[in-house]
Amino acid sequence: MSSLEIGPDRERLYARGRAMFLAALGAASLLLVSCSSAKDTPEAQVRALIARAETAAEQKDLAALRSMISDKYADGEGQDKKAIEAVLRFYFLRNQSIHLFTRVQAITFPEPSRARAVVLVAMAGQPIKGEQELERLHADLNNFVITLARENTEWKVITAEWRRAEAGDFL
Repeated sequence: MSSLEIGPDRERLYARGRAMFLAALGAASLLLVSCSSAKDTPEAQVRALIARAETAAEQKDLAALRSMISDKYADGEGQDKKAIEAVLRFYFLRNQSIHLFTRVQAITFPEPSRARAVVLVAMAGQPIKGEQELERLHADLNNFVITLARENTEWKVITAEWRRAEAGDFL
């Protein structure tokens, strides 16, 4: 295998990184999609975190994203916070530019200190002006379920799951 080829382990790492990266970005876009008029509500706080995450991801600001992930992070793939940071670092190095297009499907609060956000995220190397451009740009389309917990006074991502989405899901 040449140094430019990606083996199965690197491809799996890349896919996991993309998932976490998109989860953080999807969460950030939640604020941009719909802002609450009450700035101190839990929903407004979660939306603000999501907006900061989207901006940080597009700017490849690993330090900002790291601060939004709980030290208690764990996902179904067995990854912890350090593993997600490594995946994000790899993803940032692999992609020259990152542009996101998101649709929030739901935000719920199963408990006062827990939030669950379902976010559709399209990612491409060029700006995405609308859902009509998703196929033309060959955007990566994903559906994220992000769980957040309030730690002290801040919301942090404690787990994220993802699956592929279809262009029609964005309509």
